[in-house]
Amino acid sequence: MKTRYTLIPGLLALVLAAACSAPAPSSDVPAEPDAPAAAPETPAPETTETTPPEGEAMVQPEWDGLDRVQDTCGMSAVRGFLGRAASEIPAARLPEQVRILAPTDQATMDYVPRRLNILTDEDGTVIGFKCG
Repeated sequence: MKTRYTLIPGLLALVLAAACSAPAPSSDVPAEPDAPAAAPETPAPETTETTPPEGEAMVQPEWDGLDRVQDTCGMSAVRGFLGRAASEIPAARLPEQVRILAPTDQATMDYVPRRLNILTDEDGTVIGFKCG
């Protein structure tokens, strides 16, 4: 029983010493977070229109690196609908496996190379395409 009482103060002193041993951050130089190494950026495929019509905002597509290399899901057939409502895409132009995803939609994380994911904003405007 006496050994237990002598171990407790020793462990407490060790914990306190470890907590106080970290150096305090310098107040005159702000700490910068470690920046992740930037991957070499591949340019997105060029679009035919470089400036949006007057009064409309430019839609920036979301590109996946794999989609730039290989179109396994048939997204090239619907790329012209970028910036338009997803409901305007005719069913005949869609591949067999397709899902239209809004920002709040849940989706499974399984990768199906032939499945086309059409990404939309809150209003249903197409903002990007991804295979998988």
